[in-house]
Amino acid sequence: MLPIMRRTRPAIAALLTLIFLLVLFLRHDYWNWDTPGYLLFGFLPVGLWWQSLVTILASIMMWLMVTLAWPSHLEGPTTTNP
Repeated sequence: MLPIMRRTRPAIAALLTLIFLLVLFLRHDYWNWDTPGYLLFGFLPVGLWWQSLVTILASIMMWLMVTLAWPSHLEGPTTTNP
């Protein structure tokens, strides 16, 4: 028998989908395409700074997805018949 799977509530699934779409949109820095070579703190290009912030946001998003929507049936012990 399969164990009962914990279902993700629709509100959590919608929130995680919205966060994913936000990270996907922010990944493409449309606002920075026409910016001349501006350096943040005198050494860091603004495009690299932006991508590092998006990477941190994506890491938080993945942590939320694992914490809130991980399928619990994958964690159970597996039984194999010889």
